[in-house]
Amino acid sequence: MAGYDYIPHLYNVRFEQPGSARQDDEYMVADLDGETRRVNIHDYASMYQVPWLYDIALYHVLKCETPTEMSGAIKGVWDEHNVDMEGLRVLELGAGSGAFGHELRHTLGVGRLIGLDIEPKAAEAAKRDRPGLYDEYVVADLTALSTAEQEMLEDEQFNTVAMASATGWGNHIPMAGFEKGFELLRPGGWFIFHVKPNDPDPECIELCDWVQAKVDSGALRQAYRRSHFHRKSSNGSEIFYDVVLGVKE
Repeated sequence: MAGYDYIPHLYNVRFEQPGSARQDDEYMVADLDGETRRVNIHDYASMYQVPWLYDIALYHVLKCETPTEMSGAIKGVWDEHNVDMEGLRVLELGAGSGAFGHELRHTLGVGRLIGLDIEPKAAEAAKRDRPGLYDEYVVADLTALSTAEQEMLEDEQFNTVAMASATGWGNHIPMAGFEKGFELLRPGGWFIFHVKPNDPDPECIELCDWVQAKVDSGALRQAYRRSHFHRKSSNGSEIFYDVVLGVKE
């Protein structure tokens, strides 16, 4: 976990044994300023209100390795393709409090980084816990962008759209959001994301079908797809996702 040494150990966090296998049924309890608080791990507004709480729960307690696993895979592919990382203009979808953004900026060294999330508390957490990480952080619904938001994002001329741990389970980016992200990407740009294959969740199934349709139609040239460790479940089992990198044709 050396990649997350910068995340402070501020709270005692414990996870309850989940009542089902669904990832959105995971609850934790944390000792915060003399008070014990119970929170669903996907109650992002509540989690992001407390400095570093989400990161401590995910990266220290559940041993999530997605940001470092993804950045390692991305670097390998980009090195192979001689990508000028300083020349990349990246839109990070579902940016949250910035753990993946930290890797994009500090490990990969991308030139311009715009974060986007639907949750206002995520933007507050990123600015509070990782000040200066993003060049801009947009709070918006990808599926219902205003004219001003659409024009601002189009003007950025993104040559990379990336997201991590932002799919499935009814509380992440919906398919219409993935389609909008793909639309905002310039032809020849990199589309990078995370998907859980062979999962019964309808949104995971839909995303896998969407990816395959893009590849079959020639709209996306898949450059990399491999299984990587995501994190431990609160019941102790290991969760794996596929990391996918493709080029928009």
